[in-house]
Amino acid sequence: MNAADFHDALRRFGEARTVDEITAMCAERCSELGFDAFIYALRIPTAFSESRLAFLNGYPDGWVDHYMAGAYYEHDPVIAHCSRSLVPVEWRQVTERAPAPARRVMDEATEFGLRAGVSMPIHSPYGELGILSFALDAPDARARETCAHAMPYVQMLAGYLHESVRRVFELNDPVGRPQLTARERECLRWAADGKTSWEIGQLLNMAERTVNFHLNNAMIKLDVCNRQHAVAKAVMNGAIAPHPF
Repeated sequence: MNAADFHDALRRFGEARTVDEITAMCAERCSELGFDAFIYALRIPTAFSESRLAFLNGYPDGWVDHYMAGAYYEHDPVIAHCSRSLVPVEWRQVTERAPAPARRVMDEATEFGLRAGVSMPIHSPYGELGILSFALDAPDARARETCAHAMPYVQMLAGYLHESVRRVFELNDPVGRPQLTARERECLRWAADGKTSWEIGQLLNMAERTVNFHLNNAMIKLDVCNRQHAVAKAVMNGAIAPHPF
């Protein structure tokens, strides 16, 4: 794949209008990079205690159902890496020293033709975790060569894919997202740092009752019953972040 063709492929992700279109383009990139299968898994938080999952699935039949039924995500070394990292990884790098349950997950993946691969994590400002994985069933030498060659392409592709999926799934739609005022966001930021209403008032040069007024308004907009929940929900939906951004 030459650079011009690859950049054209990235541009077309920005023009996709359906999940099927995005999936088809992923399948094309998968084949061009020398892989046999792919998946894009997106965890969309609905609360801190739960989330929903979306898949663009180009994996062998049955593997995702088998994986989810066995709750393999609890031991998957690739997910463990992607949850805390921003860089792509070859699967062999995270399995060589993995504990037995993690190796078992990867061994069973091999039985479905997922012998080797590379994965790229995407962390969004809204708490989403996306993981783009390409896999192949090939001898070690060929697998290592294919994965090493694909690394920079997978790293660039993942970001464009994620934005395309967010757009098609309408995750960028601000409708229904609480619109907090600047003062409400300020008060929530300081509450997130453990400050009391009195302390926030001293920091922002306002009366304690005014701080409570802003926090109560934020709680109503966020549909929560206490300030701890308000802070958590505001962080999760991107309404507040560390100052100055």
